[in-house]
Amino acid sequence: MAYKEKLWSKYTDKIITPAKQRISKMGLQGKLMFGVFIPIVFAFLVIGGLLFISMGPLVSIRALGTNSLNELGSESVKESTALLNKLGEQIIQEKAESVARQIEIYLESHPGLSGASLTNNHRLQEIAVQRVGLTGYTAVHNNKGINYFHVNPKIVGINLHGLAGQLPDFVKIMKEGLSGPAGGYYNWKDVDGTIRSKYMFTTPVEGTNLIVAATTYIDEFGKPANVILDKVGQMQSTYRTRYNNRFLVFLFIVLIVLAVLLAVIYKYSLSITNPIRHLSEVADKISMGDLDATVNIEGEREVAMLGESIERMRTSVKTAMERLESKGPIIVRK
Repeated sequence: MAYKEKLWSKYTDKIITPAKQRISKMGLQGKLMFGVFIPIVFAFLVIGGLLFISMGPLVSIRALGTNSLNELGSESVKESTALLNKLGEQIIQEKAESVARQIEIYLESHPGLSGASLTNNHRLQEIAVQRVGLTGYTAVHNNKGINYFHVNPKIVGINLHGLAGQLPDFVKIMKEGLSGPAGGYYNWKDVDGTIRSKYMFTTPVEGTNLIVAATTYIDEFGKPANVILDKVGQMQSTYRTRYNNRFLVFLFIVLIVLAVLLAVIYKYSLSITNPIRHLSEVADKISMGDLDATVNIEGEREVAMLGESIERMRTSVKTAMERLESKGPIIVRK
């Protein structure tokens, strides 16, 4: 407690006391200018701070607008991406079910296809391998995990269980699909090393041991969300530009207003100090014996009343002096 009092005393001695001394030495006009103009400047600074400057927990109106715009953009992109991904999942699922139905119809109309005659059937291959989205495709394997039809010929004939080391999530979805419809996400590494998320849905072909898998990059369906993100970025850029322009306009208006206020306050202070200076000069003249000095103060306020009092005093002193002079010289008897 004593340490805080010592600091406060030191602060008072170095800053507050000298400031009070300087203010006390000011004339009436300086005190009027200081007492009226400084609070106005302080008020403008506070308002400007609330509008444009953030400090700690205090957030400016400008920052509130920027943060709200950022949150709006982020939430819009997040929600849009989630909805588009759901739509992509549905499209992939419907594609797998459609191809499974087409294969079912083809096999019903071509009984007896099996083994090599099945895998070498070009028409069936065209049905089995179809495009999904922009870069995706469908493929067909049996309930043992052996691939029959694939866009990559190197995959045809291999056991997909052998990919568990490279694509564990892919194999997990494939295993779940051996007993019924299944879907899920797995990571795929592109040629350039980029890892992107793919969605796959598998569904069995009714009456056979064949299973259709449809897969593609899920971000293909979320591209419209990027358009929204770009649009939000443009809005933020436009907002910042408008803010900077408005800030300059605000600053210019504040400077103009402060200059006008300073001129008005200065003129107002002169209306107070000039009559007082005049009364001081008249009082000095009267004290020096100039009883013809007149008081020229107009109005009905305090300064005018003071001027009238000095004028009455001057008139009374002058009248008294004239009466004394009219009686002749004063003789002092011993």
